Amino acid sequence: MDLTQRYKYLGGTDCAAVLGLSRWRTPLQVWAEKTEQIIPKELDSEAAELGKELEDYVARRFCKKTGKEVRRINETLFHKKYNFLGANIDRRIVGENTILECKTCSAWKSKEWEGEEIPAEYIMQCYHYIMVTGVEKCYIAVLIGNQDFKWKEIKRDEKIISEILKKEVAFWNNFIKTKEMPMIITKNDDDVLYQLFPNAETEKVIELPDDADKIVDSVKLLTADKINLEGLIEQQKNELKAMLKEAEIGLTKKYKIKWSNIISNRLETKKFKAEQLEMYNKYVKETPSRKLTMVEIKKEGL
Repeated sequence: MDLTQRYKYLGGTDCAAVLGLSRWRTPLQVWAEKTEQIIPKELDSEAAELGKELEDYVARRFCKKTGKEVRRINETLFHKKYNFLGANIDRRIVGENTILECKTCSAWKSKEWEGEEIPAEYIMQCYHYIMVTGVEKCYIAVLIGNQDFKWKEIKRDEKIISEILKKEVAFWNNFIKTKEMPMIITKNDDDVLYQLFPNAETEKVIELPDDADKIVDSVKLLTADKINLEGLIEQQKNELKAMLKEAEIGLTKKYKIKWSNIISNRLETKKFKAEQLEMYNKYVKETPSRKLTMVEIKKEGL
């Protein structure tokens, strides 16, 4: 399948991001990708390739554990009413109106699959596939750290599906179709915003809405709170150091506290540049970026 065709529809991996439930992608990122303003990184990542390689093993393992038979689907399926909602499912279950989604993860993420747990991103992906294909349920199988295998099922839930459908249709029509940037901004959008707007037009000035004042005021208050909290944390750390004195280790009923000797090796950049300018220029890397500052405009006469 030509992965660039994913620009033309919302797929299962977009669902959680559109709903604001993804740890890895944001609504703004999905919009920027679908409007072809940035290139999705995962399309050519090593992790994506490895996942595809292991997909067949996970499917075979699922069949062995359950006694079911599956078949691969080599096409993109689309919603019967909305052709911009697509699904690239991993397998169909033979003889059932069900599908299988295959996953892999590292051993570090094993807790995300304990008991009945399934990562939220994958739950939304499965519901999206159920919505698009009309099946009764989606099985999800996972290989964890190449040493543990689990499979679970997500049953059709009309209330959840209806909500997903409403939000995805609205996101497509309101933002992707119109190319109007959604102002659903998150803490993870710094890189996306820089990719969208890498260069400031020097001396260009625009009028911002009143909401900008509220945001700046909020940032200043939060920053003051952060500085106060950081100061309090450092003070309390110093109180512990004062208790330890020359001892490296202190024990309480709950904690083992260490104030250890360490040696840090740091490059004296200014000295290196002054004494080895040619070598410094050879290895220094220029990294473009944009810096955000907020300065209060003084009223006339004050």
